[in-house]
Amino acid sequence: MILLNDEQRAWLREVYPATENERIAKAMGISKEVVRVQARKISLEKSEAGMRAIRKRQQKQAAKTNKANGCYDRKRGHPPSQATLNGARQRWRDINAGLREHPIVTFRKRHPKKYKEVMEKKRQDRIKLIEMEKKRVVYGLERKTTLSVVVMKPYTRRQLRRRYDALKRGYLLDEDCREGQPGRYVIYYDDQTDRSERFERNCIKDGFTIQKDE
Repeated sequence: MILLNDEQRAWLREVYPATENERIAKAMGISKEVVRVQARKISLEKSEAGMRAIRKRQQKQAAKTNKANGCYDRKRGHPPSQATLNGARQRWRDINAGLREHPIVTFRKRHPKKYKEVMEKKRQDRIKLIEMEKKRVVYGLERKTTLSVVVMKPYTRRQLRRRYDALKRGYLLDEDCREGQPGRYVIYYDDQTDRSERFERNCIKDGFTIQKDE
């Protein structure tokens, strides 16, 4: 266990509210975890003004690092630097190997409310995208995505009437009549069905097939 003397505690009280723990740890020759533990022991916290100053310094440092690595080149229409590409590849290698947490998992832990809002917006955007793609399929327009969409072609009024009349006459209909299902345009009969040649002929004209129920 590391114990601080009076001089070290006094210095820690002075600099802790507005200084990064990493800098304090480096100056004292201890780890950041020890800095946090010692600060809790003497009830130290970061001040609001101190946190603003810390974030400002961190943003400047991040901007400096990003500029050196060429991260801003992409925003100016230039390809990313090799250092940026290497860093991105290494991050994802670490994530896949379980050495680093996935950014989405970190975001969910740190900002659960914001995470829910973002995921809900993504869900709504995907619903809109699928609906637009369905309309493109219906109207024969060029597809904009590779999404697999199933468009439900509604029955015509005549087809609905044929199905209704078929049930009244004792014909059988498939319960699953979704688009793409084999029984959508099939009308079945059995030995109990009051069959009508004329009715079946009209059903065939309207796109149905007549089959015996096996």
